[in-house]
Amino acid sequence: MGKRVPVKTKAKLREAANEHTTLLEQSPERVMSYFQDPRVKYAAG
Repeated sequence: MGKRVPVKTKAKLREAANEHTTLLEQSPERVMSYFQDPRVKYAAG
């Protein structure tokens, strides 16, 4: 469970999604780690 308060408006949801996307753009290692699981490793290549 996350520690953040859930968003309740469309604008806040958009803002949270943009922040998370920016976080992922700045952390390619994190994104690459998602594809190390054997069930999705086929998508890495």
